[in-house]
Amino acid sequence: MFDPKMRRLATALSFFLLAPLPALAQNTTSPDIIVTGARPEQAQSFVNQLAIPAPTAEQLPRWDSAICTSIAGMPARQGQFLADRIAQRAAAVGLQPGGPGCQPNVAVFITGDSDAFAHQLFEQDRQRFAYRPSTNVSTLGQTALDDFLTTPRAVRWWYVSRTFGSDGIALSGDASSGGMSNAPVARATGTRLSGATREDLSQVIIIIDANRVRGLQLATLSDYVAFIALAQINPSASMAEYPTIMNLFSGAQVSADAPTALTVWDTAFLDALYKSERNAVAPAVQQREIARRMLGANS
Repeated sequence: MFDPKMRRLATALSFFLLAPLPALAQNTTSPDIIVTGARPEQAQSFVNQLAIPAPTAEQLPRWDSAICTSIAGMPARQGQFLADRIAQRAAAVGLQPGGPGCQPNVAVFITGDSDAFAHQLFEQDRQRFAYRPSTNVSTLGQTALDDFLTTPRAVRWWYVSRTFGSDGIALSGDASSGGMSNAPVARATGTRLSGATREDLSQVIIIIDANRVRGLQLATLSDYVAFIALAQINPSASMAEYPTIMNLFSGAQVSADAPTALTVWDTAFLDALYKSERNAVAPAVQQREIARRMLGANS
């Protein structure tokens, strides 16, 4: 979907035409994706470095059921390919793409000067970044925002999430509207200790610098963007030891010999994230479950 508001925000900057469209492969993702030949401590380190919680959140965030992608600054044909690839990767973890007229919650901008555009977008639409503190709304905080705005990168991203009750009820604090007030941190559920809340992604902002991704195949870039759109990924994670598409860029530069598509580690991580217990008592508990699932050790 192409958002007129985002289109207006992007018109002040120049845009670069990306590589021609390759064919979109059919989704052949299996129900369970397992990393083989890895030690448990390797999988755990991978998850701990890659997936980070917001400082004020009790869980790692994920999308609830649907995403709606908006693309600005890219010719329609390439933009549709990018949106379709995100939808394809989302469908593989059980999400539904938004239909015509849906409200975008994954906003992708392509610009010739991402450093300037990041500042422009923030100044024109601070509410989109959840800049002012709000109850039950989480971001990665001021330090992460400063990094987003000032660190030159080929691709940069920003997450906003919301806290809900474990059953999806909004924590509005208004009992008359069905919200919950002063919900307990944890509760006993059978023999497992589970949290009373869950964290849902509500907005992802992704800015691609067209000049810094020059020459990169659109399919490769689309997989990278899809990965960061579906999970709260640490932009400063050191992933050189692992086979992951997150090695595609080194800061503002395209890396040599990096994966050109989502790897088994990447798809296993996403698969495990979306199958993990959403109302874990702490992010570390969720991270451990994700690592076990990646290795097929779910018991």
